[in-house]
Amino acid sequence: MKLLGVLLFSVCMSVHAKGLAQDVKVTIDLKNVFLTTVLEELGKQSKCDFFYNYALLKTKGMVSVKAENEELVRVLEKLLSDLGLTYSFDGNVVVIKEKNVTSEKEKSKVIQGWVYDKDRHALPGVTVKVAGTSIGTSTNVKGWFRIALPMQQGALEFSFIGFKKQLVNFTVATDTLRIVLEEELMELDEVTVSTGYYKVDKRHLTSSVTTLKMDDIMQPGVSTLDQMLEGRIPGMIFMQNSGQVGAAPKIKIRGTTTLLGSTAPLWVLDGVILTDPVNVDPASINDLDFVNLLGNAISGLNPEDIEKLDVLKDASATAIYGPKASNGVIVITTKKGKVGAPSVSYSLSGTFRQRPRYTDRSVDVMNSKERIDFSKEVVRKKQLIPDLSSYVGYEAAYNDYVNGVISSDEFIRKVKYMETVNTDWLGLLMQDTYSHAHTLSISGGSENVRYYTSLGYSAENGNLKGEENNRYSAMAKVDVNHKKFLMSFSLNGSVQKKQYTPQEVGLMTYALNTARSVGAYNEDGSLMFYQRDDDLEHTYSKPFSIINERENTDDNIQTNAINVSTNIEYRLIPCLKAGVQFSYGISNLEERVYFGEKSWYAANLRKEYAPGQDNVGVSSYSEMPVGGELRLNNTKNENYSVRANLSFNKFLDKESRHQFQASVIGELSSTLYTSFAITKRGYIPERGMLFDDVNLPDSWGYVPFPNYDSWLKTNSSAKGVLTHNLTRQVGLVGTLFYAYKDSYILNANMRIDGSNKFGDRSNEKLNPIWSVSGRWNMHENLLSDKWWINTLALKASFGYQGNMSAQDSPKLIIQRKGTHWAFNELYSSIKYYPNPHLKWEKTSTYNIELEYSLFNNKLVGNFSYYYRHTTDAFMSKTVSRINGVSTYTVNRGTLNNQGFEFNFNFTPIENLGAGGEKRGFVWRINPNFGSVLNQLVDKIKAKDEVLQDEIRYGDYLDGRVQIAGRPVNTFYSYKFTGLDPKDGRPTFYGTDAGEIVGTDKNGNEITRQKSYELMTLGDVCMEVMEHSGCREPFLQGSISNYLGWRNWGLSFNLAYSVGAKVRLLQMYGSSNSAVPAPVMNMRGEFVHRWQRPGDEKYTNVPGMLDAESYKRTRTPWWNDKSYEFAGTIWNMYDNSNVRVVSGDYLKLTSLSLRYVVPKRICQKMYMKSAYLSVSGTNLFTICSKKLKGQDPSQFGSSELINISVRPTYSLSLNVTF
Repeated sequence: MKLLGVLLFSVCMSVHAKGLAQDVKVTIDLKNVFLTTVLEELGKQSKCDFFYNYALLKTKGMVSVKAENEELVRVLEKLLSDLGLTYSFDGNVVVIKEKNVTSEKEKSKVIQGWVYDKDRHALPGVTVKVAGTSIGTSTNVKGWFRIALPMQQGALEFSFIGFKKQLVNFTVATDTLRIVLEEELMELDEVTVSTGYYKVDKRHLTSSVTTLKMDDIMQPGVSTLDQMLEGRIPGMIFMQNSGQVGAAPKIKIRGTTTLLGSTAPLWVLDGVILTDPVNVDPASINDLDFVNLLGNAISGLNPEDIEKLDVLKDASATAIYGPKASNGVIVITTKKGKVGAPSVSYSLSGTFRQRPRYTDRSVDVMNSKERIDFSKEVVRKKQLIPDLSSYVGYEAAYNDYVNGVISSDEFIRKVKYMETVNTDWLGLLMQDTYSHAHTLSISGGSENVRYYTSLGYSAENGNLKGEENNRYSAMAKVDVNHKKFLMSFSLNGSVQKKQYTPQEVGLMTYALNTARSVGAYNEDGSLMFYQRDDDLEHTYSKPFSIINERENTDDNIQTNAINVSTNIEYRLIPCLKAGVQFSYGISNLEERVYFGEKSWYAANLRKEYAPGQDNVGVSSYSEMPVGGELRLNNTKNENYSVRANLSFNKFLDKESRHQFQASVIGELSSTLYTSFAITKRGYIPERGMLFDDVNLPDSWGYVPFPNYDSWLKTNSSAKGVLTHNLTRQVGLVGTLFYAYKDSYILNANMRIDGSNKFGDRSNEKLNPIWSVSGRWNMHENLLSDKWWINTLALKASFGYQGNMSAQDSPKLIIQRKGTHWAFNELYSSIKYYPNPHLKWEKTSTYNIELEYSLFNNKLVGNFSYYYRHTTDAFMSKTVSRINGVSTYTVNRGTLNNQGFEFNFNFTPIENLGAGGEKRGFVWRINPNFGSVLNQLVDKIKAKDEVLQDEIRYGDYLDGRVQIAGRPVNTFYSYKFTGLDPKDGRPTFYGTDAGEIVGTDKNGNEITRQKSYELMTLGDVCMEVMEHSGCREPFLQGSISNYLGWRNWGLSFNLAYSVGAKVRLLQMYGSSNSAVPAPVMNMRGEFVHRWQRPGDEKYTNVPGMLDAESYKRTRTPWWNDKSYEFAGTIWNMYDNSNVRVVSGDYLKLTSLSLRYVVPKRICQKMYMKSAYLSVSGTNLFTICSKKLKGQDPSQFGSSELINISVRPTYSLSLNVTF
């Protein structure tokens, strides 16, 4: 009975609820919206839940509805009856479904038609699908389509690359359509990826490619593209070790695949491979301490001329370029003309670059008072001052006082003055600078002919005085499109003029390492000189002033370059086209390094006697009796390439489901480097660029200057060195492409190369490089009913790449030389030892990637994993010098690289008007990261065993040693065990010669020194040192943000780097001395040095020893032994583990505020558009406090200190008429 009562109550309540739901009244007024939007609004007002098939409702297209205070039932009847839908109530749930039909014929529909462009040309390959479903087809070569539909009304979506998407409603009466698609030139590059050989629809892309628009990464005040890439590309390691203007950064893509070859990527400009102006030795390019001021392949390219860049990273993308692309490819696409009347644009940027100051956090050196206190301790402890050429500063005043030259009062006065002088060496040798850049461009044209031309000029002044980089650039492009004929012509030229102070002078090093208690000028305003020796014996002491040295030396570099290319395509039949491309480039670089007659460098070579010596004037041992030294280096690079291609593209069925493409490309290229380098002495430019005569041996055989005479006869640079390096290469490329319903895509590439550089073991001089890849567009079928998924694709690729050493030859190359100075006969030497059995370095690459675009493209990105395995890597093997060479290249290395990459572009807020204009707030955020983990592998040797035949302990300290199981550029450090509590000297593990480390088989004790005699140098180094980490980061990325409101836009980029280890700047230098010369400054850390027993508990900075104790540290027991593992304990301290810190950092690389001038104002001023921006670069860096302000990108093992990348502040203007 109770159960029956419950059931009756439930039925009554159900009927009552049903009645309430049907009777509820609603008010609604919506136009041209999706049906789902209407039902959502009705659900809010009626408190009902609507249940329906989302894919079904999407086929009904857009609807309009208007009702005021009407019952829900009446609104649903009016809304759904014309759409072939019905409804039913189940309590508060409303079920929407199709009406029952009596026959299959009534519920199906066939639509056919043609698709054209605006010139009535048929468009083949247009995707035709029912909006919101996977039902679709494609147009054939005549632009015709026919599609059978399971519904009688809905909307068809027409989409094609380079054209705007079009939505067309259909009904029962619809039969034949004629669709005209509107071209969308501005978005063509947004939906294609350029490989340099051809463009690929992003929907068909099977490779790992990162695309960047130049507008998104442009940084005013930065003169080259490569300097703008920090953190922008997942998987790219960016390292900038110098802030000098014109210095090129080091870039690696997905790790290191070669030990002896270059690790730099290949640059491609509009399909043409670019070459560097100078054929720099790969060892220098790979050296992390090398500063490249000569420039690279893109140094002359104006960033304002660039439209976008595509970074090709996996084997599938790079295989078509052959062995040159083993380190990745960066494809640059320049701007093209736009259809319409001529458009003139002018851009201007002015940049302020801030010099370093002693108040900066990045400068940690003693001030005058601290340095004088240190000098007082030196004198008090009667310390030996190493390599003393002259007394300056406190030591000079003290020496004069004890010798009776000055009185006590004068001594005190001088000391007080020196304690407060605080000479601003940074201000004397550096400057705040203003730079400016200008670009004028003109573009326009018709549908058939478009053109783009530009002129650019940039004047970039460096913070080091006398340093500048001026660039003049020009570009002209013409694109012709006439029926079946396409042609493009491009001309790009530049002139660069750079001026530096020679690196030997070392302005930044001097500014940081010179005591501030030492003055730069005398009291009368003249330059103050102090005596500086050229050797340890102090035989020839010369007056030195850094300001005089800067004024009498210079390093001028001028580069002239021009590149011309022409590309022609002709469509033979609708599915077959042929093309040919020709490019020619020539560049000339001239470097002139000059040391004037008044420079200290020239005085050293003259070897004038020091004051007080018996002889006066120029010594007979002079290496340059008169004038100065001029080093000339002229390099010419001439290259050309010819490429011919034949490509086939056709749908294999009437329904256009099966698409097949194939292409064959033949390529011939040649690169010739010719250079001449010579050093001339006796140069006097102020006398009409004269080289003065020097007395050589007379008729009696008397040689007045034997050292100079010997230099002329034996030094190759004095005679001049002429080099000729020709590389010719022929390649054949084949590509295959297949797509099924735009859902399943397969791609295969293969290339075979032949070159005059290959030996007979390199697969008969041919290198087969190939790749296969695939893509599954899951959103086209499996997930087509998910409204929130725009794109979801899975990509995978595998391929082989090869690399050949440019420094080896299959044949013996003899370098013919002149008359031998000793034998008085012509002689030759070995340039390249024959290496015919050298094989390719082979790299296999695996890549898998998930690409996604969600929520109406508000969330776009990808996630990928890659693995690269290199075998037969080139390594140097030590051989007997009886062969004429000391090393020989062999295939014996193995390298592994792997990592993850993540790119995420999120637009949480985007309030746009109907025309796409900004009407409200916009926020876009783009975080990305890329990890690179590399490892040297050797199947024979265990982990941490040395792979090199010949090593020095310095190789361990600076990261040049090659260790099994460790990454490339791994470095080691001495094991610091603390400060000696007696005198504060540093102590290290493994340096106690008498320490008992074991016993032999007879029970005799073995001391530390004895054990080292039984070990190899490598084993000893691994005993006294520990692994400190890698100089390269394993993770880099950035977080980019854009916030816009109406005409205002704020953007900034935060770049980060994780995993690198950095050695702090040296405290003792190469002299291995615990006490600096009086002229030298010291790191600020010395203020906290050990001074009394017990201090070792609070500091790790060594104290100052007494003279006798210090003298004994100069000759440690391991010196001159076969196992010598260090210099002195002072050198060991500079290279100890206590001096290693994290190189992780977070840097604000760019910040920009832009104002776009409203159109109405532009029109009044006869402008099309204009904007103003204020921006800054490298504004701050967050890094380890232990760096004490040292730039985390600089490694402290080098004696030369480079200027760090400086903050810049820019004001920019861009107008278009």
